[in-house]
Amino acid sequence: MEHSDRTEGLRALIRQGLQAVSQQSTAAYLGDRSTYVGMSDIGQHWECPRAALARKVLPTTNSLERLLTLQRGHWFESGVGQALASLGLHVLPQLEINWQHQGVPIKAHLDFVLVWGAPVNAIRILEVKSTDKLPASPHDSHLLQLHGQIGLLAQAWDKPVFSIRAEDGTLLHNEMTFPQLCHARLGLQLPKQAEELSMEAWLLCLSMKDVTTFGPYTFNQAMLDTALDHAVQLWGDLTANRAGILSLSQVTCAQGFYPLCSYCEYNGDCPKFPQGVEMPQWEPALDKLAVLKNQRTTLDTEIKEMEAVLKLVHRQAGTRDWVQAGKHRFRTVITSGRSTLNRDALREELTDIFRFERLGDIDVDALLARCERTGTPSERVCVSPVN
Repeated sequence: MEHSDRTEGLRALIRQGLQAVSQQSTAAYLGDRSTYVGMSDIGQHWECPRAALARKVLPTTNSLERLLTLQRGHWFESGVGQALASLGLHVLPQLEINWQHQGVPIKAHLDFVLVWGAPVNAIRILEVKSTDKLPASPHDSHLLQLHGQIGLLAQAWDKPVFSIRAEDGTLLHNEMTFPQLCHARLGLQLPKQAEELSMEAWLLCLSMKDVTTFGPYTFNQAMLDTALDHAVQLWGDLTANRAGILSLSQVTCAQGFYPLCSYCEYNGDCPKFPQGVEMPQWEPALDKLAVLKNQRTTLDTEIKEMEAVLKLVHRQAGTRDWVQAGKHRFRTVITSGRSTLNRDALREELTDIFRFERLGDIDVDALLARCERTGTPSERVCVSPVN
């Protein structure tokens, strides 16, 4: 019992430290986020207006899991910054753009802006995202955020709206045009017009083991207009909520299956999920199921790690035969890949054959549909945490 108490005490200590670091970092770089619309707010509003508003008006939870996720992003970002700086590149970290659109205060914070002066004259924006697993495609919210960033940089190029802060939040350069800031900070001479440069934005996704990129994205007026429209809508909702004429329950939430719902801090009373059915007697069973699934995930990971080591051992042994190890023996074998049917290729082949045989009136899709068999529907339990 004493060991468990001391473990929880240490966890609480780490949580408090992470919370303090998070609050200091937010205050230094982002300030009071309730007084403006940020680019991440705009991206979230595109996917779920209710969550975007809730993040502005409700307090956030400070669980150890959430704080670790947030800090992982900051740590990755710091590591990328160190890597870029080590190469001697001209980098502007956390470039801040202050903008007004239809009376809405908007702030864009760009993780990294790489700058090349004459004769190259190029700008590259890098937005860093940390993920548990690398995505096959970028999230819509991240794309809109990135388009908003490059759009504002291009549109505000010669306006005195750019700033750079030190790590403690102190303003190093304030209310400058972008060329002025680059000259003061980097000693570079840039063209007076953004159109005279090559400008691209990239999304950089990092996991603990790998990295993937999406891009390049260039200035797109339609996407910038979309981002600004969402800023106006979110600010309007925020103003109405503060005036007491709009509640969270009246704001649209993400429709249909949305994978981030389980991670949303504000899903406890979300109208997307039916309310009123309470069966607390099943909470122990759901807790146990969660524990068992975590154990299975841990075991699967450990199994894969041990198999990877044994495969390496077998390769280094220089044999294709069994390796004896006490009461067991092991070897690496190559298994055949799973055979699959390429429907598109089959459709093309059948279409060509029927056309050659003058049977072009046969509906190939209908023929394939008649040959398909659908398996028996199955049931599965979907469990979502209430945050």
